[in-house]
Amino acid sequence: MAAADKITGELTLVPIAPGHTEELGRICFEAFRSVHDRHAFERDFPTPEAGRGVIDFLATRDDFHGVAALLGSRPVGSNFISFTDPVAGVGPITVDPERHERGIGRALMRAVIDAAHERGVEEIRLMQDSFNSRSLSLYASLGFELREPVALMQAAPANVAANATVRPASAADVAAMSELCLAKYKVSRGNEIENAIKYGFSPLVAERGGRITGYLVPGFLGHGAAESVDDAAALAAEVGRLPGPRSRFFCPLRESGLYRRLLADRHRVMKVMNLMTLGPYEHPEDVWMPSVYY
Repeated sequence: MAAADKITGELTLVPIAPGHTEELGRICFEAFRSVHDRHAFERDFPTPEAGRGVIDFLATRDDFHGVAALLGSRPVGSNFISFTDPVAGVGPITVDPERHERGIGRALMRAVIDAAHERGVEEIRLMQDSFNSRSLSLYASLGFELREPVALMQAAPANVAANATVRPASAADVAAMSELCLAKYKVSRGNEIENAIKYGFSPLVAERGGRITGYLVPGFLGHGAAESVDDAAALAAEVGRLPGPRSRFFCPLRESGLYRRLLADRHRVMKVMNLMTLGPYEHPEDVWMPSVYY
């Protein structure tokens, strides 16, 4: 697949190869650094190593499709789409800051949308930084609809000893977690839940009366669901004990009861993002906490 670059010639889109990942990792860091520093927000990828780590991780996953944009043989951007479960999630999409306004981002978005449609996947979702008007306009022009404002929260640890109703999830909990997920999100995320345990993402479950009433996979790639605000709050408090980016999670701002409870419990809003969707969409039931994909 190719598209005409406005200045430097032909843009070629190819599957990400091992030889691309180092440069794509640098671009990932620089692209996020550029937009976050310009708007005075904390960087999603604080170091070049963090950018390379994410690109390397996603490029080796069989359930992700990665696309590299090349000018000649030089990588200038990349995009990913998750096919882990029936709903596809897009990102991260990054373009070399020196190559903006040349149609590269649009070409990368069309590539992953086409990849989804070739697989018969119609439900495609992503999370967009609300302060980035450029990406908001791009996604809207491609048919994405804004569904939900979502806060990225920095968790604060509980003031008391570890909550006895919250514990680490295990493989034995997957069925109950998946059942709760389906009730809240109206779609299956069972493979995602299994992968969270497999890859050590520190998923937690809340229990009441001997049954699971909530779960939360922390971090950007994590998500959660709960039967009540109290269950979600207990999970968030335990996430606050985790180090670094794993101590973050997302809260839909229109879940006002949950949002106010989290603020009262001293969790901090880092930024606001927009959940955007392409194709069929059914709004989740409360209480739900999305990932950086949906």
